Formats: sequence, C-alpha cells, structure tokens
Amino acid sequence: MKRLDLGPGTVAKVCGLARAEDVDLAVDAGADLLGFVSYPESPRHLSDLVAVALAGRARDAGARPVLVAVDAERNRVDALVESAGFAAVQLCGDERPDDWRGAAYPLLRRIGVADGADAELARWTDVACTFVLDHPSSPGGSGRSVETDLAADLARRAPCLLAGGLDGDRLEAGLPAPLVAAPFIGFDASSRLDHEPRRKNPDAVRRFVRAAQAFPPPSMRRAR
Repeated sequence: MKRLDLGPGTVAKVCGLARAEDVDLAVDAGADLLGFVSYPESPRHLSDLVAVALAGRARDAGARPVLVAVDAERNRVDALVESAGFAAVQLCGDERPDDWRGAAYPLLRRIGVADGADAELARWTDVACTFVLDHPSSPGGSGRSVETDLAADLARRAPCLLAGGLDGDRLEAGLPAPLVAAPFIGFDASSRLDHEPRRKNPDAVRRFVRAAQAFPPPSMRRAR
C-alpha cells in the first residue's frame, strides 16, 4: 500500500476546485490537499483535460492534487495519475478493494458514516492509506454533517479525515466533544466553501484552512 506523507500537523483539504483562480487561492491559503472531482453527476465535475491541467497547476505551485472519483475504472485512473501527477486518488463510489490492490499511488477511501461503516473501513484497511468520513446521503459535497459518535469511533480505527458540512465557521465555533477528542488527521470541505458551484468563496477557503490547521495535532487529541 502506497502511503501519503501528510506531516505531523492537522491537514486541510479543499475539495471541488474547478477554476485556475481557485486553485491559486487554495495554494495561497496553504491547503495541504486540493481535490478535483471526476464524476459527471457532480456540479463540480471536470473533464479529464481540465482535471489534468488544474492538477498540473497545483503541482507546479508545490501543492498536492487529489483526484476524487466515483465508480472509477482502474485503467482510466492510472492514466490520469500518470498524465497529471496526482499525489493521491480518492475513491467515493462502489469500487471494490481487490481491484485497487497494488496501486502505484496513495488511495483515500470515502466512507459514509452509517450502519456498516466499520465493516466497509475494514475491507479497505490494507488498500487505502486514509479514509474520508462523510455523510452517507451522497458520494460527497452534500454539506450535511456526519453522525458524531460513529465518526469518532471510526477515526480511532484508521487514519481519517472528517468531512460533511464543514467550514471555518463550524470549526471555529467548536465541534461536538467526541469529534474534538477523536484523532482525526484533518478536515475536508467542499460545498460550504463555494460562493456558487464551481466557484469558491475566497474568505471561506482561507478561514477553513486556517481553522483546520489550528486544531491540535492528532497525537495531542488522542491523549485527551
């Protein structure tokens, strides 16, 4: 399993980027990971050509682009990673872990926080290096918060990013105590950072990155 070196601090992932100026914004804000969506049903979907171009722009600026795919085909993803130099791939659909073993790039796996999530996480534990915990209502970008206690329990089982209805306001106002104490390695936001679909709000992006990275490192929260 290929691993993604995220460093000791708390990670901020800005997802759903669709414009060059928003890539520059996320890089300037200091986001650790930048997500680019390949899913035709998403309002933030990018063609392969645009995804490659924006990921290259992020990479050239020293950032780490992540391809976010739903029901992805391995051959197509392999080709996109090779073309664009994605730092990782996030799988959000009905992919099967056996089809992704031996990938030459780190894999993030989106898990819907609902009954059966622990079994789904276990199936992917030796394939994905990191998990993204999100609301189960859609593959991502729903803007809805996750179930607190179950998400906290999952974060104690494997490296996890918390997603679902997050922005700087929510992080600054304070998450429920079980989420604060859980060892999440970082936070992932998308729709709540939008001024409108495909266009990010600069203030929202900067506030989210600042608030996410201000959280104590996972080791400190785990010790509480």
